[in-house]
Amino acid sequence: MIQKDDNELVFEVLQGSKSSFEILIERYQKKIYGMILQMTDDREMAKDLTQDVFVKAYLNLPKFNFKYRFFSWLYRIALNETMNCLKSHRRFESLEKAGNIAAEETVQNGDADEIRLIKLALRDLKNSYRSLILLKYYFGLSYEEISETMGISVNKVKDRLFNARLSLRNALDDKKFFDHD
Repeated sequence: MIQKDDNELVFEVLQGSKSSFEILIERYQKKIYGMILQMTDDREMAKDLTQDVFVKAYLNLPKFNFKYRFFSWLYRIALNETMNCLKSHRRFESLEKAGNIAAEETVQNGDADEIRLIKLALRDLKNSYRSLILLKYYFGLSYEEISETMGISVNKVKDRLFNARLSLRNALDDKKFFDHD
């Protein structure tokens, strides 16, 4: 069976095919959920937001511009929904709670400890920087694809990604990631 591309499926959905939208959900649900989970670090919130993203995409499908990639359009919806949610659910945790989280996440294995430190450093980044890092290194998108997804020029992507990496490095420095005693 020949697999249909995203634009064919979108066209079919616009013609009334709900099963074509189910294929799009199956194709991208895990990726969208993974991105949202990386941004929120909250499984329940990520599940809810993933569902919201697909509902919003379905409702706005008539506005989809076929000159863009469907995934870039969908990812942009997911990014906006996640950013809006994070803004409205700002968490102010006590130092005691933060200490408990750090203690719970302590791992004996060196690689696991490095991964934990990277995740903690990513959480410390501004949402816009975190999303750029995730797009580039988690999803492996090119500068052009990130540009399309974020709605900014390729040069701006490169500039902001440079600043995002610098911020990540500083966050990792603060967590003593590079100290090997």
